[in-house]
Amino acid sequence: MCLLFVKSINCGVCDVVLEKTIGLLQEYPMIKSMLVPMDTVPQVAAEYLVFTAPALLFFVGGKEVSRHARFIKFEDLEREFHNWKELTE
Repeated sequence: MCLLFVKSINCGVCDVVLEKTIGLLQEYPMIKSMLVPMDTVPQVAAEYLVFTAPALLFFVGGKEVSRHARFIKFEDLEREFHNWKELTE
C-alpha cells in the first residue's frame, strides 16, 4: 500500500493537510508514502491527472483505489486505510 501526497509550494492548506496525514500514517506503518511538490515535479501531476493541491492518491497493489483532493475528509481516509489493512492481513 502506498499513499502519494501531491502538494503545491507555498500552499497553507497543503501544509496543514500534510501534518494531519503524517499523523494518520503513524497509525498505519504498512502504508508507504511519498511527497511530491507539483510545482517542481510536474511530470507526476501530469501522469496522475492531478489538477489541484493537495491531492492524496492511495494505491494498493500498484493500482489507484482512491483519491482525495482539496478538502480532505480524514474520517473517510482513515476508514479506507483501516478497511484495506483488514483486507490485506
